[in-house]
Formats: sequence, structure tokens, C-alpha cells
Amino acid sequence: MLYDGKDAFVCYGASPQSGGGNAVLKFRDVIDFRVTPMNVGGLRECRFPLHPWAFNEVICGEETVEWKALNPRLWLIFFNDVTIEVLFETVSLILHDAEGGPPHKTLMGVLR
Repeated sequence: MLYDGKDAFVCYGASPQSGGGNAVLKFRDVIDFRVTPMNVGGLRECRFPLHPWAFNEVICGEETVEWKALNPRLWLIFFNDVTIEVLFETVSLILHDAEGGPPHKTLMGVLR
């Protein structure tokens, strides 16, 4: 993942049901970006109910209410041992590479 203070890029291994390989998302006009080490056992302690290994969208959370003029979205993305929390205006799928490989190499290829 890469966050430059305005946009964030997240590369992850896509599930076999969605074609496998790696996918890269670009979050634009990011208001807040946090990475928290958290495994499945820690999900109970999260301030929002999360589904493991999923993209969770929080509707009407206090974070989105505070920035409502920007019409933001709040996603909490749970991976094996890390949760990414991103408050943003728009998101798009930049790449879905069915070949896969190391996610950091896929992300570097997108950023070039």
C-alpha cells in the first residue's frame, strides 16, 4: 500500500472467485488513512462490526458525518493480520492482474 497524503493505493491478492491474481485499488481525495495490526481475534475489539477478509463499508459513522459536505465513504478492509481504514471520496479498480505474483511488485508496476 502507498498513501501520499492525498491518494492511497492498495494492492491485495484477489480471491479465486473473482479471478485470483492481484488487484490494485486507488482511493482518491483521502481524508483519513490508517493501518492497524489486527488478527481475527481482535475483530471483537473493533469499534465497528467487521467481517473478516472482506471490504466493510460503514454507513453513517461519525467520521462520515463530520465530513458530510464532501460526501465521503468509510471502508474498513480486513486482511490476515492488518486492517486498513480509509475515509475517501472516490475509489476505482486500477488493475486486476490474473497472473498474480508478489503484491508489492504489482503495485510498483502500477506506480511507474
